[in-house]
Amino acid sequence: MSVWPPVPPEPPHPLRTPWQPEPAAPRPASSPPSPGWSLIVDTEADWLAERLVERRLLALAGELDRDAANRIVAELALLDASGDEPVTLRLSGVSADLHTALMVVDALDLMGVEVHVTCLGTITGAAVAILAVADQRTAGPHVTVHLCEPPRHGVAGPDLEAQAEHHQRQLRQLQERIATACHRPVDAVIEDMRANRVLTAQEAREYGLIDSCASPASRRSTGGDEATTAAPRT
Repeated sequence: MSVWPPVPPEPPHPLRTPWQPEPAAPRPASSPPSPGWSLIVDTEADWLAERLVERRLLALAGELDRDAANRIVAELALLDASGDEPVTLRLSGVSADLHTALMVVDALDLMGVEVHVTCLGTITGAAVAILAVADQRTAGPHVTVHLCEPPRHGVAGPDLEAQAEHHQRQLRQLQERIATACHRPVDAVIEDMRANRVLTAQEAREYGLIDSCASPASRRSTGGDEATTAAPRT
């Protein structure tokens, strides 16, 4: 008996070699379809920070907020307790308010090892004190240091006067620390901050804020040394 139309023969099973995996089982109908994208967790920043800490090097960039200040204070304490070698702090275009800058300054004062600061870009306002109080201070040739009074972030209402007095006390403490580090009268530092004075790297060296300026010529002549001969600190 013949059947019309004829039934096509079943396709032969493909030959499989022993190293070929078995085909994947079909997905159950109840399973939701997988999205066309995958979640990528960016851990590069954490990985980089860990590698820098291993080399006793910390980096700060941009606006220094409370979270960043707390992190750098904790990392300074960790490095202080884990070895006797100097710690290198790299500042790249850093600005800060009074509270956070003084917090980092206090942490630097408590260090039992030397802290060497290398600065790049523009160091502004209260962050200048972080640069000034370090044991060794190096600047790139295109660094600028902006001496200016940090803005006051007060609150309205009955606490406004107390906030203003607290701000003035902290500002005076900051100016005194900069003056002591630079071996200058505090009144001169106050006047320069009110005048919004901007210093080049060489002017900052003459002012007493940095000890040495990096230059390509000095690196070639010293076989990779970062900076020129440091100015003596009295």
